[in-house]
Amino acid sequence: MKASRLSLLVVVGCCLLGPLSVCAQDTPPPFAMDKEYSADVVITTKDSTTLQGRTFVSGDKLRSEMTMDGMAMVTIIRKDEKKIYQVMTAQKMVMAMPYDPDKFKGRMTSSFGPEGKFELVGPETVDGVATTKYKVTSDKTKQVVYFWLDVADKVPVKMTTEDGAFSIEWKNYSVGPQDAALFEPPSNYQVMPMPDIPGVSSGGAQ
Repeated sequence: MKASRLSLLVVVGCCLLGPLSVCAQDTPPPFAMDKEYSADVVITTKDSTTLQGRTFVSGDKLRSEMTMDGMAMVTIIRKDEKKIYQVMTAQKMVMAMPYDPDKFKGRMTSSFGPEGKFELVGPETVDGVATTKYKVTSDKTKQVVYFWLDVADKVPVKMTTEDGAFSIEWKNYSVGPQDAALFEPPSNYQVMPMPDIPGVSSGGAQ
């Protein structure tokens, strides 16, 4: 899988454990993702590919900086402008594509937070952190992800898809205003339309 495709699928479709004795039950969403935050992110795919980077969120704006095999990837999502930018630093280019909220809503989950029906699974410790585990089912696609929330700080710790396609871990989660420049493509880069990518440009990560 090409790095640019993988990054885009995870962030847009995006930004997951063993059985427990607690019976699942319907419950309202236990929290809302903060409007302004940054966090280190580790993404692992089914084939053991690992991406490490940092995510920045400011309202309807998201910036993801990822590194895989030494290659840097930057993706900017602007829900307010209905645009997605893939920044290619080495080429000093930006690939742009439209963001259609109707097409992307409910497909996978991104760092904007999970969407759908939450079911409480129970307590679980993740990397030494006491968390509460939830099963989240998309209202639109019925896709299932599992989500772990830090009990003490009420911040996300981990998310994984039911089929194990990928997992996301959040570390060093920090709430606060973000620099507006992070969510703009570099002014000295050439901006070009993104070529069609099956399953992405049509509106979902399959």
